[in-house]
Amino acid sequence: MTVGGTIAAAALGCVLASLPFLHFAHFGEHGAAHADHEPRHGGQLGMVGDYHVEVVRRRGQVQVFVSDAWRRPIESARAWAVFDDGPPQPLGWSNHRHVGRYVAGAQRIGVEILVSDGTHLATSFDFD
Repeated sequence: MTVGGTIAAAALGCVLASLPFLHFAHFGEHGAAHADHEPRHGGQLGMVGDYHVEVVRRRGQVQVFVSDAWRRPIESARAWAVFDDGPPQPLGWSNHRHVGRYVAGAQRIGVEILVSDGTHLATSFDFD
């Protein structure tokens, strides 16, 4: 084996030997509760107690995502949206989020969420 081949084999051996330790690697995910306050779905994010609520307006819909203090998704039982102080509109559950029809031109969206454990969340967001 040549010197270059020996060096390449040693480097590859080091890489392969380190693979089991990737299980303990930290790739920028926040480990502490309340440490991550970045919207994950392109909307606006707010806190209600120990819960994160993100509201997204997209393609004629309003979408509401709920997660816990560590940003793990929470399944909620029911949710409603209120557009510019109008009547509450129920939101349906679909693919880890609540979804409903967006009222075009609404500048304020209030959301009320009943979490599966019985906790009631209410917050509002201002949009331009």
